[in-house]
Formats: sequence, structure tokens, C-alpha cells
Amino acid sequence: MSSNILSVVNPPPQRDLDNEETKDCIPCQIMSTMFSIGFGAYLVSGKPFEYTEVERRRGVTMAEFEKRNPKWWKGSLRGLGGTLIILGFVRGTEGWLWNKEKEYKKF
Repeated sequence: MSSNILSVVNPPPQRDLDNEETKDCIPCQIMSTMFSIGFGAYLVSGKPFEYTEVERRRGVTMAEFEKRNPKWWKGSLRGLGGTLIILGFVRGTEGWLWNKEKEYKKF
């Protein structure tokens, strides 16, 4: 077995992938759905922008904290969170509610 570091320096020869290798799998779909919905919900909740005890201990004032996190930044990340939630639902329902002819990788 060769090292991953060596394969970066000396990559293996290219080959064509067959359809079975590139098919999506159910666990991959579940994990990507959970990640998208979970991280999107975290961003939408506003938790990343809360002024907490950690900032107080570091000596960051509320005014400085607000300057570091302007409204446009908060709105952009909340919008990204909403987009991730929508994409998570789209990804989770693929092959079930729409695109029913999709084939999954066999284990």
C-alpha cells in the first residue's frame, strides 16, 4: 500500500471510471442532507453572531463586536443558511419524491 503523500507527488495513471463507481449511494445522500439542514439551521439561528462571555474575556466590547459582524454579513450568512436548508430538502427528497428513475450504488 502506497502513501497518500507519495500519490500527490507521483500520482497513479489516469483511468476511466465506470457507471457503478460514480453512482450515488443512500448513506451519502443521508449524510449530505443532514449536514446541509443542520449547518443551515445553525447559520439561520444567529448563534455565530452572539456576544458571549468568550468575547468579554478577550476584551472585545459590544460596539467592536458589532463592527466585526456588520448587518450585511449577518444577513448574508443567514441567507446562506436558508439556502443550505432548501438544498438539504431537495437532496433528501431526490429519488423519493422526484427523479424516481435514479439508480443507487449497490453494496
